[in-house]
Amino acid sequence: MIDRRHFLKLSGKAASAALLAATATRTHAASASVPSPDDPAWLSATELLARFRTHQLSPVDVLEAQIKRIGIDEGRVGCITVKHFDEARAAANESAARYKAGNPRPLEGITVAVKDEFAVKGWTTTMGSMLLKDAPPEKADNPVIERLRAAGAVFHVQTTVPEFYTWLTTATKLWGVTRNPWNLAYTPGGSSGGAGAALAAGFTTLALGSDMGGSIRVPASQCGLYGFKPPFGRVPTSEVPYETEGPLARTFDDLNLFTNAMVGPHPLVLSSLRPRLIYPEHYDSVKGWKIAYDPMPGISPLDPPVREAMNRAIERVKGLGATVETVDLGFKADDLDTFWAGLFSTSMGGMRTEGLKHLDQLMPYTRASFTRLHGQIGPDALVATEELLNQYQRQVQETVFTRGYRALLTPTVATPLIPAEHGLNPETDSVMIQGRRVTGLKFVFTWVWNLLGAYPVVAAPIGIDAEGMPMGMQIVGNTYDDLDAFQLASAYSRVAPPLYTGNQFPDFRNQKA
Repeated sequence: MIDRRHFLKLSGKAASAALLAATATRTHAASASVPSPDDPAWLSATELLARFRTHQLSPVDVLEAQIKRIGIDEGRVGCITVKHFDEARAAANESAARYKAGNPRPLEGITVAVKDEFAVKGWTTTMGSMLLKDAPPEKADNPVIERLRAAGAVFHVQTTVPEFYTWLTTATKLWGVTRNPWNLAYTPGGSSGGAGAALAAGFTTLALGSDMGGSIRVPASQCGLYGFKPPFGRVPTSEVPYETEGPLARTFDDLNLFTNAMVGPHPLVLSSLRPRLIYPEHYDSVKGWKIAYDPMPGISPLDPPVREAMNRAIERVKGLGATVETVDLGFKADDLDTFWAGLFSTSMGGMRTEGLKHLDQLMPYTRASFTRLHGQIGPDALVATEELLNQYQRQVQETVFTRGYRALLTPTVATPLIPAEHGLNPETDSVMIQGRRVTGLKFVFTWVWNLLGAYPVVAAPIGIDAEGMPMGMQIVGNTYDDLDAFQLASAYSRVAPPLYTGNQFPDFRNQKA
């Protein structure tokens, strides 16, 4: 029997007709319930903690509200692999008792959806693959899970991922197609697609993600969320420098709270940074800041709604008293191939080696990704990736940070209109950008900051398009200058049109452009 630990030992980390039929069944499931701004399922973590402390609400109330919403809406969203409600109810009751006794912990009673990648003791981690559907239970908690459990978090669901986290949409033979609550025709992104969808649907208060090519920031953009790709080592994770784990949340303040609970050195993770960085509860103004903006035309043009939303976001930043100037960092779409070959020339390559032994069981996008790398990975690929890293590092520093800019803004995805089934036919699946059909994944602007893994990147929402789909931008700080990125994100969040409040909730429409 293949298990996750075997894959991790090898790798160092971690569409069939039946699939489409299952997806069709989900799409026509029971109608979504109408969101209410005061529904406990939707309240922010910061608001819930305040209400828990004053006994206006109990963690049990919130968990049950989210379980109810899952029962109504999960059939059409498809973002949960396994429900752990009994375990979660016991944890929520313990949290309620702690509030009554006056000794709550920092995240006491806050629900956290767990991406199907983080090991939780007693749970099975499938990595979205049929090869691991019968994997044995995990024997110990992942370091982040260990840390969050000690902070009082309640783990109630595991969320879907693309197979082996290798695509930027979320569809597998094992769990079906995950759809976006804002518009079921489109994807919530990947690889933390289930995590993003669970937050958007009101199934959880916070969600865990990971990111080795945009896997936090793409779902944040697609689902109208805040996300954070920490610089490598800030969160205790693998030894692969292009990968990191991080938080997803519906508000910036929740992201800040959650990040504080995740970061810091861990004795079992060599790469984890010390000392622990403290993210303050409040940030100063960005008045007088000089900020760069790169629309990254060498990677992809922007579809008009994204371009217009970015322009509006920039005007809001200028309204904060900052100046914003356009730059061109010279990034190129074809360099994604160099990065991808380098990534799988690290210990990640073991995952590919094992997967190639079972080609008939792999998803089409996994099979295509793994076979396309034949003859392209190895020491020479690593050298080429390191040369690209050095080139990009020089371009970023010479164009932005040595010229007095405090931060850099870029789009996240060239268009949010990415079909939920994208990747089931990877050679022909496409998105439309400015009337042009684009295949593959060269419409995302995220992977650059995995290659340049020392840069902190906050993902922030910038608006909703005519199809009801969110759009997002990336806020990049200088290497390990997390607090600059957070300071700008905090300031922006105060002037950005708020989502998940008033009438700005997902409506579960199914409307393809």
